[in-house]
Amino acid sequence: MTTTASQLDTNIDELMAIPKPRETPASDSRQALIFGIYDRLVDHGHCVADVVLAPANAAGDPDWENTGPANVSSLPDDEWPQDEQAQKRTCVIVSDIDGCDPDSTFIVTLHDETGIPGIFQIHGPEIDRVVADSIIGRDLGNRPPPREPTEIQKSMAKLTADLFARPPAAVPVAANDNKPAPQQVPAAKPADVASLPVICPAEWHGKPVPAREWYAADLIPNRQVTIVSGDGGVGKSLLTLQVAAAGALGVETMGMRPSTGRVVYLGAEDEADEFHRRLDDIVTAHGKELRDLSDFRLLPMADLDALLARPDMRMNMQPTPLYAKLVDLLCDVRPKLVVLDTAADLFGGDEIKRNQVRQFIGLLRQLAIGLDCAVVLLTHPSVAGMQSGTGSSGSTAWNNSVRSRLYLTRPEGKDADPDLRFLTTKKANYGTVGGEIKLRWKAGVFVLDDGKPHMGSQLLAAKAEGVFTKLLSLFNRTGQTVSDVTGTNYAPAKMADHPDADGISKKLLAAAMQRLLDAGEVKIIMEGPASRKRKRLILASEDYGPE
Repeated sequence: MTTTASQLDTNIDELMAIPKPRETPASDSRQALIFGIYDRLVDHGHCVADVVLAPANAAGDPDWENTGPANVSSLPDDEWPQDEQAQKRTCVIVSDIDGCDPDSTFIVTLHDETGIPGIFQIHGPEIDRVVADSIIGRDLGNRPPPREPTEIQKSMAKLTADLFARPPAAVPVAANDNKPAPQQVPAAKPADVASLPVICPAEWHGKPVPAREWYAADLIPNRQVTIVSGDGGVGKSLLTLQVAAAGALGVETMGMRPSTGRVVYLGAEDEADEFHRRLDDIVTAHGKELRDLSDFRLLPMADLDALLARPDMRMNMQPTPLYAKLVDLLCDVRPKLVVLDTAADLFGGDEIKRNQVRQFIGLLRQLAIGLDCAVVLLTHPSVAGMQSGTGSSGSTAWNNSVRSRLYLTRPEGKDADPDLRFLTTKKANYGTVGGEIKLRWKAGVFVLDDGKPHMGSQLLAAKAEGVFTKLLSLFNRTGQTVSDVTGTNYAPAKMADHPDADGISKKLLAAAMQRLLDAGEVKIIMEGPASRKRKRLILASEDYGPE
């Protein structure tokens, strides 16, 4: 699918991560005034300010007399509170004021009846009151001076112009043989990015429906951000590296066929040598060589600052100089896939704040749309996400802001196969949720698991059989009766508790017992008087007949 210039123009402001103006219900409302005070103080830059909630007294009203820097709290969900009592407690806390002691802290609030701002000190030397009142009052009364754009703003403006530049219109050729004199073609004026992209679906009548585009069918959609989560050490970096390499090589891997084309992999957790070893295993497994990865671009940044965005003083996410350099590289390479490993190293905000998470994902989505590629972001699940099996992390915005989320896990338990993995679709706006791919780690890469016993499980089964026969012989020699029936004399249970079990579990010993019984290497004999027969297990090789 080809991206039109008009589609790209409508996303320029989001690509540059320009913060949207704060919406307020009315210019004279408490919300507008409180945030207006905050904005003025922050814009002047003579102090540090934040909008907070003062503590409440027993009646729920603001307890201004007992308000201090340690007992104010953040706004719920970083939004204006809906509760009227909480709205009365909103205020602006001000600290680090020019010319004042670092410990001096002030509160700016509005009188409930008159709505007039009031300033009072809650911490620090009282001598700072006059200076603070002067600076805060001056900043509230004056508009902030205009500032020159920063270097990152200038760089982003240039990158945006290059990325979304329209080709000049073709010069018309005269109908006769006389060619017109060369002339300068005026550049097309950019579309108004503030205008709404209104479409009437009736205009689509009779036109072919565009096919859904995938980088990897049903797993990684094109022009969107996909999250791949997994606990540390489970192999999510290897998984995505293998998918990316397959796309650069133009081969199938793990049952999927990625789109053939260039890829860019930014890895903030591993050094170049580790990538060298992993990629060598991957190309070898596909019958290729490292020289075949000419369409692969790797950015190993384990020992570098890899942040792509961090919050500004207003807590809005802003792109870093590294992001600008990355955009410049992507514009040159034009990849089909961009892998970012991992969010913990690339996202400089608070992962539980929804607005910051959404802004960061929005920044990556504009790359995906603007460059017509897929973006894969690797994340670590939270403890709650691992326990629930959802693989979620921090704020729900991580899941809600993307169109596809995959979760890589390994089986749990003492007898779990250490090489087995499950890749599960936890979110798929364009496909089926709950799909699962069974993978196995083998010789440095992941391969589809065909369900057949592998060498590791065969060795473990043989070890369990050896432990079972050894302990069964020991029990019979020492007069300990064990049987195949669950209960106090259940052989696998008694053997699992024996010091010579060598860590083999009851489950593995039970499977070994059944195999040995089926093979005739272990026998069941009946003992005792006719009125009370009981079972006993013995080795066939130790069956010496009736006593």
